[in-house]
Amino acid sequence: MGANLLAPLLAVVLLFQGQGWWGLSIIMTAHALWLVPTLWPQCDWCGKVLSRLPDDRKEVWLTIDDGPDVEDTPQLLNLLDQYQAKATFFFIGAKAQQHPELVTEALKRGHGVGNHTMTHPQYWFWSYGPRAAKSEITTCQQVLTDASGGISPRWFRAPAGFKNPFVQATVEKLGLRLACWSARGRDGVDSDCQRVLERLKRGINPGAIILMHEGRYDSDGERLAPKVLGELLTWLQENDYRCILPT
Repeated sequence: MGANLLAPLLAVVLLFQGQGWWGLSIIMTAHALWLVPTLWPQCDWCGKVLSRLPDDRKEVWLTIDDGPDVEDTPQLLNLLDQYQAKATFFFIGAKAQQHPELVTEALKRGHGVGNHTMTHPQYWFWSYGPRAAKSEITTCQQVLTDASGGISPRWFRAPAGFKNPFVQATVEKLGLRLACWSARGRDGVDSDCQRVLERLKRGINPGAIILMHEGRYDSDGERLAPKVLGELLTWLQENDYRCILPT
């Protein structure tokens, strides 16, 4: 932030000295120092980000964003039970307020619940200042804690993974850890089950963090997440992978 504040002043000085290109270079560099860690989800310049598990055992962390969903979440929980797999659900606070019983049920079945902001402002969260960022995170944290009977989430994931230094500061102050991913199927924008599944498989190796989303329909008008998860869990089992929760 200091670089972003000082860069325009230094650029003006250089401009009056006839070194405008140097001034422009300084501004671009200063903004890059802000934008790269903000718009690159795996970047840890502003603080720790977990993008994969720390060892090379055939274990993966399955994470599912954007719930709870009254149709998808129960089906996903049943599939996870069937395959004896564990997952972390990154719930949106506003949805959790509407369906607190699904938060309770996920925890009851041994899964994790993570903070995914109160309203999921995916297009603008990256640009939020300290007050707005803090409100989104702390309000969701309180909603999920209340819904779970006092169990506070340990993990946070920003909408689309975009975070800035204000987000990082709030996350650390609340004692949360920032979770990213290393395998994604782009199920937020692609409704084809097989394409989503193939992308996920290509990104999976020992220690992978898998990203999925609930609340979407496939190209046939059916629920996408349960179809993808069923096939994914079969593939993981056939390839001797275990779905675990990080410690």
